[in-house]
Amino acid sequence: MVLKQPKVPPRDNASTLAAGNRGFNFFCNEILNRTQGSGSISILEFNKEGTHLAYGNSDGILSILELGQSKSDNGYSTHVCSKPYQSFLSHEPEFDCLKSQSIEEKLTFIRWLNRCGPSHFLLSANERTIKLWRVTEVAPREMTNMNFPTESGSRRKVVIRSNSDLKVPLWTVQSENKVVRVYNKKVFARGHGFSLTGLSTFSDQETFLSSDPLRINLWHYDIDSEAFTVVDLMPERIEDITHLITSLTTSPKTPALFAYGTNRGSIRVCDLRAAARCDQPAISVDNLPSTEQNMILILLNSIADVKFLNNSDRHLVSRDFMSVKVWDLAMPSIPVEVYAVQSHLRPYLNSICETELLFDDFKLSLSSDDR
Repeated sequence: MVLKQPKVPPRDNASTLAAGNRGFNFFCNEILNRTQGSGSISILEFNKEGTHLAYGNSDGILSILELGQSKSDNGYSTHVCSKPYQSFLSHEPEFDCLKSQSIEEKLTFIRWLNRCGPSHFLLSANERTIKLWRVTEVAPREMTNMNFPTESGSRRKVVIRSNSDLKVPLWTVQSENKVVRVYNKKVFARGHGFSLTGLSTFSDQETFLSSDPLRINLWHYDIDSEAFTVVDLMPERIEDITHLITSLTTSPKTPALFAYGTNRGSIRVCDLRAAARCDQPAISVDNLPSTEQNMILILLNSIADVKFLNNSDRHLVSRDFMSVKVWDLAMPSIPVEVYAVQSHLRPYLNSICETELLFDDFKLSLSSDDR
């Protein structure tokens, strides 16, 4: 973000350390060099194993990098190099005839599925349409031992005098020269009337959730013609709307548990085992009272992202404009930990609130060990 101020104070220590990480900067520059001349990068997503990185751009192109790894002194895997794995066109521009609205091809979400075989599966989405992709390595096959003078064939007449002159054609697999193939398995369209705000996969490897500002839909990977609405915040009158869904997450352990954040700082945890429709959440976490009218406070506390811990269903981590908070669902009245972020922007909040900078995407990512 660029602020129109004469002088911006130095960043905090965490930001300074991140900016000084030469390896990280080199890795980002390596990606940017490969995307010169194409649209700007709009989304990044690592797979669960950390071996591949997928990123999408504003032109609807999804690219995958294969990352090389080595062990560092502290025992963690570090990325030492990367090479292009595959790149393909995921989405194209669309037009909503009912609303006379154009839909950009820009990718807004990428989600990897847990790998359970030689192939990779991932979801990609623009503002309205979700697609399921299969990415796999295929060994090319070549026909050999042909009944021709040369392997490429010949127009000359082949003379066969005995059975020994006949050859049985053979398929040979070139396992050392594998090629990466991409297959579009499903297209999940017409499930939302508004732009997508969240996309998250369940751990059962059968279903996933997608959300717009007013609804959350449950999809099955094998059925792209219909979706089941599990949360519907649309009131009878449009003037009665109080909460808008801004983020969505599913539990990595329990297939029926999910949570979503709202623009008024609320986090609502729902359990599909208790009810098929979760308009009334099982647990509600509120940063602000429901009667709060201060628009600046509402904007600053809007939930930009929310995540379950990778190894626990009990804790949630939320992200708003000025802080990262850790919540214990056994005592949801107050956060158990609060980490201030972007504290150098606090003197300029009045200027920021007059712009659209508050509505930028501020995502949250957790390490595999939840540290």
